[in-house]
Amino acid sequence: MSEQDSKIKVLIVEDCKLTTISLKTSFKKFDFIEVVSSVENGELAIEAVKSLNPDVILMDIGMPVMDGIKATQEVKNINSQVKIIMLTTHSNEKEVFDALSAGAHSYCLKDIDAEELSAVIKSTHGGASWLDPGIARLVLCNVSKRQQNNEEEAYNLTERELDILNLIAQGYSNAKISETLYISMNTVKTHIKNIFQKLEVEDRTEAAMKAFKSNLI
Repeated sequence: MSEQDSKIKVLIVEDCKLTTISLKTSFKKFDFIEVVSSVENGELAIEAVKSLNPDVILMDIGMPVMDGIKATQEVKNINSQVKIIMLTTHSNEKEVFDALSAGAHSYCLKDIDAEELSAVIKSTHGGASWLDPGIARLVLCNVSKRQQNNEEEAYNLTERELDILNLIAQGYSNAKISETLYISMNTVKTHIKNIFQKLEVEDRTEAAMKAFKSNLI
């Protein structure tokens, strides 16, 4: 294999010229990276993929003509083997999950330093995925919420029952639950009876333990 063949062919998709120049300059330090081209929007990225067959794409999200998320979907339809790294300032939940769902393999924020970005390019090209630590926390939090929602749906607990289960786990007595939630003692007892039945437990301690293990609270 020649030295040229061993290089990772990178396509930069970025509408900010200063960012593009900075990336190209930084990558000159790494002999395993070859920037094959840079384009300013998603439509041009699609054409570049067809003609240049890059190994890795650094894809911005907010661009004119076609944004990075739509471009990622289109590129993956054309070439499922190309690895896409989102390199963006966007970190809100919807855009993160839209990008990952579209087929992005890694997600970096633009404050990443050149050494780390080069390592991300290498590992992503090798088949790994990399998420900015802040993005990783967002993803893990979302997964945890989904697991919790699934558990809640599995046990079919109502919102009020979850409130009471949370108080039970905190050691609240029936009287204290009644006072806290402004409901009668009889209502509290009825809810607790229903909670025990749904969780298939015999007492408050078992209910609290199952709640913690199942991420219900």
